[in-house]
Amino acid sequence: MREGQSSSDKTQSGGSAPRIDVLCLKGDKFSSAAFEGDLLPAEDVLEAAKTQQRRKTQINAKNAHSNATEVICEENQRVGVRERCVAAALTVRSAIFWIVRPDWPGAVSYARTALSQDWDRGQGIVWYALSHMAGVLVYFSLPAEPYSVLSGLAAILLGLFVFRRMKNGRPTVGLTAFLFFALGFFLSDLRVEFARGDPLERPVTRKVEGVVTGLKQSGQHSYSVILGEVQEYSKRGATPLGFKIRLSLKGMKEAPVMGDKMQLKARLLPPGGAVRPGGYDFARTAFFDGIGAVGYALSRPVMLARDGGTGFLQHVDTIRSGIAGRIRRVLDYSPESAFAVALLVGKRDYLASADKDALRNAGLAHVLAISGMHMGLVTSLVFLAARLVLSLSQSLALKGHIHVYASIAALIAATVYLGLSGASVATQRAYLMAVLILCAGLLGRRAFSLRGLALACLLLLSLRPEEVLSPGFQMSFIAVLALLSAYSFGKDWLRDDREAYVLKGKTGVLRTLKKPAKWLFACAMTSLIAGAATAPIAAMHFEQIAPYGVVGNVLAMPLVTFVVMPLGLLALLTIPLGADAFFLQGMEVGLSLVLKAAYWVSALSDGLTNLGVASVSGYLLVILASIILCIMPLRLKWLSVPVFAAGLIGFVVERPPDVMIADAGKHIGFYGEDGSFRLTSSRISFAADSLLRAGGYSANSFKEHKTRAADRSCDEEGCVLALYPHRAIGGGGEQKPSVVLAQSKVEGVLKADCQLASIIVTQAQAPSSCNAELVLDQKTFGERGSVYIWLSDQAESGHKIKKVRWAYDAQRRPWNPKLPITTSALIAAEERNHLALNADTPRAEDASFVGGVGRFKRD
Repeated sequence: MREGQSSSDKTQSGGSAPRIDVLCLKGDKFSSAAFEGDLLPAEDVLEAAKTQQRRKTQINAKNAHSNATEVICEENQRVGVRERCVAAALTVRSAIFWIVRPDWPGAVSYARTALSQDWDRGQGIVWYALSHMAGVLVYFSLPAEPYSVLSGLAAILLGLFVFRRMKNGRPTVGLTAFLFFALGFFLSDLRVEFARGDPLERPVTRKVEGVVTGLKQSGQHSYSVILGEVQEYSKRGATPLGFKIRLSLKGMKEAPVMGDKMQLKARLLPPGGAVRPGGYDFARTAFFDGIGAVGYALSRPVMLARDGGTGFLQHVDTIRSGIAGRIRRVLDYSPESAFAVALLVGKRDYLASADKDALRNAGLAHVLAISGMHMGLVTSLVFLAARLVLSLSQSLALKGHIHVYASIAALIAATVYLGLSGASVATQRAYLMAVLILCAGLLGRRAFSLRGLALACLLLLSLRPEEVLSPGFQMSFIAVLALLSAYSFGKDWLRDDREAYVLKGKTGVLRTLKKPAKWLFACAMTSLIAGAATAPIAAMHFEQIAPYGVVGNVLAMPLVTFVVMPLGLLALLTIPLGADAFFLQGMEVGLSLVLKAAYWVSALSDGLTNLGVASVSGYLLVILASIILCIMPLRLKWLSVPVFAAGLIGFVVERPPDVMIADAGKHIGFYGEDGSFRLTSSRISFAADSLLRAGGYSANSFKEHKTRAADRSCDEEGCVLALYPHRAIGGGGEQKPSVVLAQSKVEGVLKADCQLASIIVTQAQAPSSCNAELVLDQKTFGERGSVYIWLSDQAESGHKIKKVRWAYDAQRRPWNPKLPITTSALIAAEERNHLALNADTPRAEDASFVGGVGRFKRD
């Protein structure tokens, strides 16, 4: 509450900074003070004594971070744009002078005071969440599996020690943060132990039976299903498998339904790992999802009668599929219908690849990921609609219960929408924050969004720690963190101050136009801030950015916010009544305009979206700098500048790899003599597309980067490639010498290739006497996976390989693919009508797979 109002006069003389005098209510006395803070002139900083400066910085930090119940101050003067610019310039000037003549004791004292006040204001939960996340990241970044007993014991001992110090009234801030770190580490270890299983070890052909627990349409009459409660059939009878399997089904006229029980013959393989170092690791996803084998059907599935009833999750997925089918039929299976299904029920199976690429290049991919925007629109629209309807009742309006009932209705709507959307990690984060805000309103408490974000982070990482490695989790949380931090600075400007309009004598037209102009500016700034925060993560995971994302969001987001989502919500509500066609058709018009805007912006950014592989340490440092900038108080935000500079140095120092070898040597990306990127793949595939993106190119340019005859020399026994360092390409001066890579197809030429080439790539087992500088054979690929190679600039002398980066560490983690069994596994040859077998006789269960192949070649 306010019992005193400040009065101040703005004075300006010479080059001194403007000062704002305020009246503060502290205890029972009024006191006049000059709030200098960041407006402190640089001359005073240089001339003040060191002890006096430390005392001033402590007072400034205390005043800026003081609790509203202790010190209540209010400025009676609006600071204009010019004054803010002058203050910012003087702050930068003060920082420069401090760099010249640093006051380290004063800086340490200020940091201690600012962080202490920040902690007293209740922001400690944010630091605890960051400590918890750090513990999870450390666990998943270890090169080897730690001892579970030690991690659990450390967490228990720390908890007991913190409890004892709290009982004695001693400070426990640092120890509590370290306890959250230990808990994050321990919960990650515990999650891995619970997820451990016995996945498939070798490719086999089996007759299997299972219940459909997951379904995704991959094409026309093609589906990808996940079978649970799997049993395999053999001459010995039915044997239950301890894992789920994911199968590809083609040629099915009727789509499978969640809960269906089917029996079929399938070719099963172990889950594949990362195609290239740092790329998407399906083996890790399959490990935590309980999937122990993947494959494809060899026979038409036979539907069987269900043994039991359908579960709750299967009912929810059936409802989602029904809503998706209804939307598709009403909108006549148009591209807009696929877009509407993705927005309303989270199924992106029907979206065309061109539409996805256009939305991604235009910076509108976040529209497809149901997260804070969608959840916020649903809850706010339901809340406002409930208040409007309930206010028609005079008794409810007078009793003052409308807000409570509207909050309960919005909470129910958010829960229903969470189930309909598929409950991805971004949706779960948005749902948890919406629940915290609504519950705070019900309890009459103020909802602190940054605290809500921290609580959501703690809860999600405690239940599923592996999500910290997913780009969806990282992009969702850092985008919200950046937006909340930016809003804390701009919330006063966004508020509607009508008295200021009147005092300035604005006309009615200007007053009317200023609101939409302010909204458009806020929308553009929201897109810019969120895009800048998520750009390093998107570039690190996908090697892509959206350079014109601000333009795309300004054009499309008003339509999505005010047209598409409200009509979509009304369509969902009226589907049971059969009156959804009108709203869906209006939604289709809005989505058509959104797609047109996306294609137009995507055409502007053509050729500018692909970045290629860059420094991982540089990306991590830039992300760390963004977090420091968002969470640090006041002048401590300047700590992000050296971290950001270190990240930029990392990008300059660490150049992209010169050679990329994926999929056990079948796909190789390298640079030719003319400096162009080349790919040895014969056709576009997932591995080829991944290598193209790693090189900074899109899949549409595959034909331009296929290996030419001049780039390699091949015969029936293998190929020889000439590799060139990427840094030496395109510049003036003498061309650097090449490095020879030999692809050996047969074992007989390995000895000769070992004498000729510096790098050997073969799917056979190379002899131990091979003296090539780097040997990549069957055993090496099985143990370490794909590889990046950096060539030396001085290849003519000494070692020709500068650095090597593998997909997996020397010691396997539980989620890494199992080491292949080389003595019994079948190895498919490159030609379709060939099959290369090991020296050992194939097992009986492989006879159905072997049969029918034209001719065989035993090596």
